[in-house]
Amino acid sequence: MSDVFSTVVALAGIILGFAGVVLTFITFFAPGLIQELALKNPKRWVRVPSQTPGNSTYRHKIYSGFTIDVGFSDRVSEDDYFEPWMDALHRPDPRAASYYVTLFFNGLPMDRLLFLQYDGTRNFIPAPIMKRVEDKIYYSFSLKQQRFANIVGSDYFGRPFSEVADSITTSRYNPTVLSPSDDGLKERLEALNTAINALKSKVYVSK
Repeated sequence: MSDVFSTVVALAGIILGFAGVVLTFITFFAPGLIQELALKNPKRWVRVPSQTPGNSTYRHKIYSGFTIDVGFSDRVSEDDYFEPWMDALHRPDPRAASYYVTLFFNGLPMDRLLFLQYDGTRNFIPAPIMKRVEDKIYYSFSLKQQRFANIVGSDYFGRPFSEVADSITTSRYNPTVLSPSDDGLKERLEALNTAINALKSKVYVSK
């Protein structure tokens, strides 16, 4: 009997030791790898109370060190946000504002994306990636943006984000052809991209 008990204790020790090694690896050596796994399944995320009034926070059910914070309390742009690609969207209400969505691991920022709330507050999607080629602006969405949108995004008609993204990228507004009178737009696009890159740099430096 004592031999059986000793065997059980030994096995339990091995399992706990292995679990400790795995958790240590996740925490200190592979947060980026686990981040990929965490973002793949939106059903593994649950909304939890936010520490910042007005924000929305989501926590992963298994990898509880991962949280996503939607910064509704701190607008990046006001209700007059507009870019040409938005004409591809159903927007009876012209109001639109942008906010940052930040992924944290154990309280440290891992990544940050710019999201747009349009048609009043009824829809919430990532702002597309803009690439300028000569006199045209092309819009696209990355896999990362799609995964974030599947967790924190929303569409008034209940469509999946992939369908909303297709309505933008396949519309006649993509690409947008710039004319000499579009200098203001060019400046806004460049300023927006510069601001996003600067914030991303700060996020990576703080890791």
